[in-house]
Amino acid sequence: MIERKHKSKALVPLTSMADIAFILLIFFILTSTIGIDKSIPVNLPVSETSTGGSYKFFHIWIDGKGDIYLRGERKSEDELMEFSRYRSIDNPDVKGLIGAEKNISFMKVNRVMEILRDSGVYNIVLLTKKKNG
Repeated sequence: MIERKHKSKALVPLTSMADIAFILLIFFILTSTIGIDKSIPVNLPVSETSTGGSYKFFHIWIDGKGDIYLRGERKSEDELMEFSRYRSIDNPDVKGLIGAEKNISFMKVNRVMEILRDSGVYNIVLLTKKKNG
């Protein structure tokens, strides 16, 4: 009788592949950036009712000096126009949330609202604090 040679099957080292996958996962978690909307401290006016929503939006903050902030950085009116135009093209239903210092002139808030409307953002929300009591 003829003896057959037994070939051993090649084994794939699964533990080292799992280690590599885990290291890659940690690498991507640590090196990725998360787009957190940065805000500035603004004393919002109080309102009787306040509602929340789950729509796509971006915050615009106006401080006590009338400076405009977007994502935590001070912006000019032209930069706000460019950003909001881009966002309205990307998502026509985007909401512009305006948070203004409660003692700021409404003319400044109205100017920001005009910029948003001119750039195609028609859903505008003025942020307020809910009145307690």
